[in-house]
Amino acid sequence: MTNLQYKNYIFDFYGTLVDIETDEADLALWQKMAELYRAYGADYSANELKANYDGLIKRQEEKLRKHYSWQHVEVDLVVVFIELMLEAPRKHATDSIILDLETWGNLIAQTFRMLSRKKLQAYENTLATLKTLKEAGATVILLSNAQRAFTQAEIEMTGCREFLDKIYISSDHKMKKPQVDFMNLVLKENQLDPKETVMVGNDFTSDMAIAKAAGIDGIMLNTFPYTKDEIQTLNIMNAKVIDDISELVG
Repeated sequence: MTNLQYKNYIFDFYGTLVDIETDEADLALWQKMAELYRAYGADYSANELKANYDGLIKRQEEKLRKHYSWQHVEVDLVVVFIELMLEAPRKHATDSIILDLETWGNLIAQTFRMLSRKKLQAYENTLATLKTLKEAGATVILLSNAQRAFTQAEIEMTGCREFLDKIYISSDHKMKKPQVDFMNLVLKENQLDPKETVMVGNDFTSDMAIAKAAGIDGIMLNTFPYTKDEIQTLNIMNAKVIDDISELVG
């Protein structure tokens, strides 16, 4: 039996458990998305669609900040994709009818992700490490700044789902790391003792910052990677830094 330092392991997803590469600035992506919107009667140029997308995200963030006291808010992109359809600058008649906007919005979000995603795979030792943690009796939770519409599928596609006890995705909760309320929600809902809990992530400003704010330990998985000088400057909570996830159980 593996002896673990903690009972509860809270993981970031992208850049921690899986390696991903996306390009949302690619004009070809927006040309294809504009074609998709035109198929449903909404006429955009590629540049118009991207500009309206960026503008809607900012507007939605402003709404959330007014409604909640959080600094770090998270927009649900499904809402944005639906609004892009409803607010199209030009429309034409079509027999392509959208029967359910919510279902359509989720499908558009999935399509957007598939078109923008260049690479997605679990890191070499991710699944074996998660398996070892589970077999040793640890509670394993995901806490990700992400979008439910496409992240759920990516959790499943990479083989991570079977090792996760709970999944927390920022778009579901309208807030994101390093908003301490996000971590406090996880700790409270799962009745986790902060002294027995660690946040494992690959980013100082979100993952390690939320751990520090919530009073739990942090382990920095240096996949980015940060240089030694950067680590010395950014590691204000003196988090343990590891180079491979397998070091959690080694």
